[in-house]
Amino acid sequence: MEDYVCCRELAQQLDEHFVNGNSDTFFEVWESLVGKPEESPTDPNYDLFLLVDFKLQVYFTVLRLSTENGEREAKDKFSYFLKERGVIYSKFKELAPYFTIPYIERQNHFLINEILKEEWIRSLTVQWKDVLEKRILHIHGGDKIRLERQNRKYFNLKTKFTKLKEDHKSLLDLATRLVAALEESIRGDTKCSLEAFENYNQQIMVYSHSLLTNLSEAEKKNSLELGFQWEARSVRTSTSIETIGSKNSL
Repeated sequence: MEDYVCCRELAQQLDEHFVNGNSDTFFEVWESLVGKPEESPTDPNYDLFLLVDFKLQVYFTVLRLSTENGEREAKDKFSYFLKERGVIYSKFKELAPYFTIPYIERQNHFLINEILKEEWIRSLTVQWKDVLEKRILHIHGGDKIRLERQNRKYFNLKTKFTKLKEDHKSLLDLATRLVAALEESIRGDTKCSLEAFENYNQQIMVYSHSLLTNLSEAEKKNSLELGFQWEARSVRTSTSIETIGSKNSL
């Protein structure tokens, strides 16, 4: 799960490196997330991965070509890339024109101009982000499932906790009013009717039932025993109240 979260954070950094043309940093993070092309033949999106990976190499090479004194270095670096990995990408006919980049002499060559067009760059951006998402799911999919499960569990517990706090607050308020009524009845200040007491008791039982839905089985057993004790105590208290009311009326 931690690996998946880390991947998501690194993925957010890639866009900035891409826009700023930080090729070395981009490919360092890119490879750490998606792996090396020659290591991913089992990926169902393997061919798409290869195409995008190659186009990224082409894009950053052309960016370096356009910088001052960067042409020679860019061509040498791309030539080395083709020598080391070119065979992996050679099966794609649509990539054939890009293999000529080390031999292009003019900066305004139509292929260079095409790669620098906004449409070409926008299309590549959509493609590499799509591949990145698929690769993360392919490599760290189990982590994502566990993370989503933990998130659901967290929000469920948070909802239950909020409900418990609300019920607890209401229960305290109800208990305060009940104790006040009992004290007034005992002092003879006012008559606490049996119906009012029964109403308080029913409300308490409702909150108790609500609390039970958020407890474990062991906690439920203990709470039920307390509930029976409360119900027995409430019957005794009802009798006492009725007696006190009778005495106060005399």
